[in-house]
Amino acid sequence: MRIEVVVSGWEQHCCGKAFTRGAPATVSIVALDPGQTAPDAPARFLEEHHGQTPADVPQWEVTGTVARITGVSYEQRRRPGPHPVFERGDAIASSAALDGVDARDTGGFGELHLLIDLDDDSALPAYVVSDESRAAAERAAREQERAAQQRTEALGRLLETIADDAVAAYSSVATIERADKGVSVTVQPLSAGGASISWSRSTTTDSDLISVKVGEGQFALDADVEHAFELREMLAAAAAGRVQEMVLRGEESTEFETVVESADGRTWSASMTYAPLRMGNGVVMMPGVIGSRIQAGDHGYDAWA
Repeated sequence: MRIEVVVSGWEQHCCGKAFTRGAPATVSIVALDPGQTAPDAPARFLEEHHGQTPADVPQWEVTGTVARITGVSYEQRRRPGPHPVFERGDAIASSAALDGVDARDTGGFGELHLLIDLDDDSALPAYVVSDESRAAAERAAREQERAAQQRTEALGRLLETIADDAVAAYSSVATIERADKGVSVTVQPLSAGGASISWSRSTTTDSDLISVKVGEGQFALDADVEHAFELREMLAAAAAGRVQEMVLRGEESTEFETVVESADGRTWSASMTYAPLRMGNGVVMMPGVIGSRIQAGDHGYDAWA
């Protein structure tokens, strides 16, 4: 009997075993949805060894011989909107047959797909949808339904119009990505000195906001028509270069402020304060983006044109 076992890149990099074609291997597996597997393909399982499998999902170890190792990487796409979320696409970006991989190594690929030969009488865990997964699917369905309803409302139609207008006005000077008919949009100017802008309307039931990022600043606008017009003005301000970044360094912390100015002189500002983690002997630790903002200092952005 032959099965396919998917080893995710982060699991393998963290504390994964070495695998060699033709050698025995023991893996801790959870069944994947058989409905997503071709009828003539081997049953598929996920290798998991960090205790993340829900208690109501069967998982156990099996031992067999590795018949084939394939390194696979999928296309990565950034979800439009102000939050830097990357999603795995369905298309395979690259793959290759491997003779083996060392412990904590994937051969440079995002996943390892192992074909493993087992004894024909080997017991395998059944596919079970956990209560946790079922609740997450129901929550996602509610959010999709809410998003569809939002798009039919006056605000939803206005956000779609703003996205359409952005494409018409700025597609020659910026890359524009959008999803859900304008609910989530990212506008990245082609010029290196321009300020990007992105926005997304929440679909959760506990809040209704338009999250906006201009330059480095994060803004939260009430989800109504009035504030959607403010979003339109912030878009125009980014395109015209009316965005400033300011850095105020203190002894214990650093304050960052992003100021966006409308054509008639009104301003929106977003600020954050960061206190670095001090390690002693004058050494401090900070995220790379914070260091980049400090190094950039006070500056304004260029107009996209």
